[in-house]
Amino acid sequence: MRILTRLALAVALMGTVGSLQGCGDKTKVDALSEEDLSKPGPLFRNGVQLLQSPDKNGAIDYTTAYERFARAAELGNNPKAHFNAGWVAEVLGNGDAAMLHYKAAYDADAAHEGAMFSYARVLASQGMGAEAEALYRSYLENDPDNLAVRNDLVKSLATSGSYDGAQAEAQQILLLDPKNAQVYRNLAAMYHAQGNYGMAQLCSEKALALNEGDFGTYNNLGVTYLEQGDEAKAIEQFKTAVKLDPDGFEANTNLGFIALNSGDYTLALASFERAVKAEPGSVEAKLGYAVALRGTGEFNKSDSVYNEVMKIDPSSRVAYYNAATLHYVYTKDFNKALKYLEAFVDAAAGTIGPNDPVFERMDEVRAAKVAEDERKAEEDRLKKEAEEREKRNKALLVELGTQIDGFEAKIAANADCLGPEVVEEVGMVIEQGRMVVESGDASMAPDMKSMFDDYYVPVVEEGIAACGAGGAEELPAEGEGGELPEEGAEGAEGAEGAEGAEGEPAPE
Repeated sequence: MRILTRLALAVALMGTVGSLQGCGDKTKVDALSEEDLSKPGPLFRNGVQLLQSPDKNGAIDYTTAYERFARAAELGNNPKAHFNAGWVAEVLGNGDAAMLHYKAAYDADAAHEGAMFSYARVLASQGMGAEAEALYRSYLENDPDNLAVRNDLVKSLATSGSYDGAQAEAQQILLLDPKNAQVYRNLAAMYHAQGNYGMAQLCSEKALALNEGDFGTYNNLGVTYLEQGDEAKAIEQFKTAVKLDPDGFEANTNLGFIALNSGDYTLALASFERAVKAEPGSVEAKLGYAVALRGTGEFNKSDSVYNEVMKIDPSSRVAYYNAATLHYVYTKDFNKALKYLEAFVDAAAGTIGPNDPVFERMDEVRAAKVAEDERKAEEDRLKKEAEEREKRNKALLVELGTQIDGFEAKIAANADCLGPEVVEEVGMVIEQGRMVVESGDASMAPDMKSMFDDYYVPVVEEGIAACGAGGAEELPAEGEGGELPEEGAEGAEGAEGAEGAEGEPAPE
């Protein structure tokens, strides 16, 4: 029996599932001829082979196996073929088909106890508790001490809400077998369904005291702890159940959803992989599996699983919404997100109105698409600017290398003029520039080029200019302590009106 908690956490109470007929160790799958496809024997054997032969990923082709068993049953009315078809239909989540096949198997062989159990169990799960009870009581008329049948009757009555009848049957079992662990497990499930978690816990603990290896009871006890708000103890019980039954659907599903709630996607993924393998038709397990795949970055696989859910349940709002969220939030493929929401609108046509939340969700995705397009445009602009800047800087780096060579030669030629302090300082800067050029660090080129152009080149040029062209000394200016040429020098005598050194008239 499955329930939903306040956290929308799918949990399951363990039930009894019939064993598949005619399955042994893994074997190869024979290819069927056209003639074989019309014979029940080869069809039945091929169905068994398919169930025994998972692919490299551990997946089993349940769909084809069901087709083989169903066709074999149709051709031969074989109770085993009907039973196997019912079993695979249950795995695929098709309760109606399972019920029909189990009924056919039981009608064909009333002594087929497995068919009776499975038929009654599916009747109860499909809401036909009265029919299930009648079937069990009919069987018990001929075998009143069959405790396995009585235990299934207790479970069936509890499932259909006949709690008083379930408790009365449980008391009959305990009169015959006071240490029957199964009846305590069934009572725990019944009390849980009534919301009496204290009694559910006590019955589960009693069941474990009688059979400590009962993985189903650990699962049920975990569900009870979860309802009581003790998640740590619930996890402990689910892990124990999984340890005892690694491929159990219920405990793996429960543990998977708790792991999702806590953000442990790795544990969730491992749990749901086992759960989906156990029941490939379970929508709840597949939805959890898809979320776990998304959480571990397996976006394409997650998308594929959502599509599988949509095939099983075309009206699943959760599947369409989650698939849209996958692309809206994670892959940023807004068009794909919108397609999933539009597909839900089509699938739900006639059942939703214009104010349904899906339309608001679609507007939200469209707005996010506009914002993302703007962000990408800005990102592209900045990227282009960065590329252009890098190109300019690389050109500057080449130019800087050439400039350094010429500048170094100029410093060497004017070392005496510039003086040792300037030569040493500029030499250090030249060395830094060469390191930038040799390392190819184009990002440093603008700063280094600016340092040369704006400061050191002008300083050196001014220093060289101060020395005069080629380093020649300048003559002092008149009136600044210089001496006139001696008399007799060319141009000194005969200059009429020339004044002497003191401004007196020259001798006649």
